[in-house]
Amino acid sequence: MSRAPFTQWAAHQLGLTADDINAMELTGAFEVFVSRLEAARRRGAIDPLVTITSKRAGGNSRLVTRRMLHQLGYAPAQLRAVHRLIAGSGSWWPGLLRLYALDVDLDARQRQYARRQLVRIRGEQPEPRRERAVVKP
Repeated sequence: MSRAPFTQWAAHQLGLTADDINAMELTGAFEVFVSRLEAARRRGAIDPLVTITSKRAGGNSRLVTRRMLHQLGYAPAQLRAVHRLIAGSGSWWPGLLRLYALDVDLDARQRQYARRQLVRIRGEQPEPRRERAVVKP
């Protein structure tokens, strides 16, 4: 486990300030996910991190997590983004919580993905994705 607290680690990984962390309620969101993990561990979950992922968690677990995050003041689009940012997505992104627990530095691709989620949490419009040039033979 990382020696630095989550918010310090995340700020370092993503170039955030303490004001950024506070404005986006990332400390509160992190605490929600940790409380869900601890509850899953007490119930005997083999991999408690599964209980916070949106695709693999049970419906009741997802609902409880969303309600807890909603109490922090997140709008629906922000809820999705904070869930993806911290808990991960069903695809390749493991989430900040898993990376933090493994004490792994984000690579360039991960940092870019995380920053796109931060833009959504801030309520800003994300920049359009760059189209890859198609090379015809």
